[in-house]
Amino acid sequence: MIQCQDVYKRFDEKIVLKGINMNIKDGEIVGLLGPSGAGKTTIIKIMTDQLSYDKGNVCIFDKNVNELTGDDKRKIGIMMDQFGVYERLSCADNLKIYADIYGISHNKVYEILEYVGLGDAINRSAQSLSKGMCTRLKLARVFMHSPNIIFLDEPTSGLDPISMRTIHKIILEKKGEGCTIFLTTHNMEEAASLCDTVALLNDGVIVEQGEPKEI
Repeated sequence: MIQCQDVYKRFDEKIVLKGINMNIKDGEIVGLLGPSGAGKTTIIKIMTDQLSYDKGNVCIFDKNVNELTGDDKRKIGIMMDQFGVYERLSCADNLKIYADIYGISHNKVYEILEYVGLGDAINRSAQSLSKGMCTRLKLARVFMHSPNIIFLDEPTSGLDPISMRTIHKIILEKKGEGCTIFLTTHNMEEAASLCDTVALLNDGVIVEQGEPKEI
């Protein structure tokens, strides 16, 4: 489903990715672990064609990411920290904006908010939500157009244990529906409980890769 072959990325004089190789199968959850600054977010941006790479090859749906069509990209969902929400709008109105972009009925907005456990917060403004609820709102936006591949950049960062378990449950349910999920985290326990495969990234190099119990 996703392939990275010998991928390099440089920012000015600093090489931040040094020959990344990954093969992500259809329907699995893959976790990329590493400390802050290791290059995790850079890899997601390259995989989703937000950032170019200097050397190597990155393919999704058996196509180079640079050749993905609009229809291909509709099959991809992305949640990243900088993709925020409109704080003054309600949860429903936040999602209606994206529903209009995707040509989706507004009825789906209410369905997906129920799905992520925000059915009682439909009319609450995004700025009044807790961090965990805001994360669920971001996930609702990712899920709304029923993507085949989902990229999640540290989806539980800063959450309390109860909120974290709620997010884990939602992610595993999406896997059960057949989604391929690639997530970044710095929490090994999270990776062990969620992921089929884990890759450890340090200083731009994948130093270990395999099943969590093996690692």
